Amino acid sequence: MLNVYTDTNFIKTHSIGEKFPLIYALLFDERNEFTEVKNYYQLVDSIEEAEVAFLPFSWNYYLNNNLQSEAERFVNDCHTNNLKVLSYVSGDEGVMPTNKDVYVFRNSGYKSKKLPNQIAFPAFFKDPLVHYMEKSTHQVRIKDEKPVIGFVGQATPNLLKVAKDIGLIIYRNLKFHLGKTLNEPQQWFAAPFMRYKYLKRLEKNTKIETKIVYRQRYRAGVRKNRSVDRTTYEFYENINDSDYIFNLRGAGNFSVRFYQTLAMGRIPVLIDTDCLLPLEGIIDWTQHCIRIPQGKEHEMEQRLLEFHQNLTQEQFEHIQKENRKLWEEYLTLTTFFARIHDLIRNAEL
Repeated sequence: MLNVYTDTNFIKTHSIGEKFPLIYALLFDERNEFTEVKNYYQLVDSIEEAEVAFLPFSWNYYLNNNLQSEAERFVNDCHTNNLKVLSYVSGDEGVMPTNKDVYVFRNSGYKSKKLPNQIAFPAFFKDPLVHYMEKSTHQVRIKDEKPVIGFVGQATPNLLKVAKDIGLIIYRNLKFHLGKTLNEPQQWFAAPFMRYKYLKRLEKNTKIETKIVYRQRYRAGVRKNRSVDRTTYEFYENINDSDYIFNLRGAGNFSVRFYQTLAMGRIPVLIDTDCLLPLEGIIDWTQHCIRIPQGKEHEMEQRLLEFHQNLTQEQFEHIQKENRKLWEEYLTLTTFFARIHDLIRNAEL
């Protein structure tokens, strides 16, 4: 059991802020979804009792609300008491922490620009086999001669969308270089256009079966909860009916779809744009996905076909089962923090 300190008083006065996922699980688990986490971590009221500290909100929240001084105060108090501080950068738009002497968890970012204390973070979401799919309809797929690759999502050849996306990146990067913002600069990348380009290539290959649904906007533009649920069901049904799922980054340099594919026991085909994957020293990702290196995107179809053709039926079934098992045992909120518990205690992150 690891004794955890956080700023509970600050949390009470800023209830709408985006909380560090572990802190959320320890303090606000009204449905008892994360009870196992409490076998590894417990909150303590006193900083003197603690073994580690968690900055309660994402750096994005502090910076976007001009609360940097509150974050720095918390970090300084913890360092005065010889506590290492674990913090969190959320979402697509990465920010630069104002304090470099903290550990930073984040989904996004570039492997080649990784901070010394940066830890790759999986995306967390509801178990699709509990909330969106009938388990009776989810089966290990039988290997066919042609690989079946699926995708549902935003992918468009709209050049106005490309110009808008690139323009926003230029504006963001310019503000950073002028010292007007701590929002990190990003590579020029029009994700919906690039997805469309790669998906069309897959569709043209007669040796590959495709199940692709193109969306002009994220979640087909729907916003109401019932409509969101409908699009989520369609999304998971597509994964369920495919062997492989195409994955390419979005606005941030990571793919939630990558983890959703694993949770469904399917095989991701990842266009690796200098991505950071979690637990790379523990998980052999080559056993769980087809990872197309940056600069080798033109080999995507060939690599998919070779991978599929070299699998026996037994191996094909095994990787599907292992991918679901990997997600269950390493990549949910509970299991991820259980896996890194000893690393945090021993400062081996």
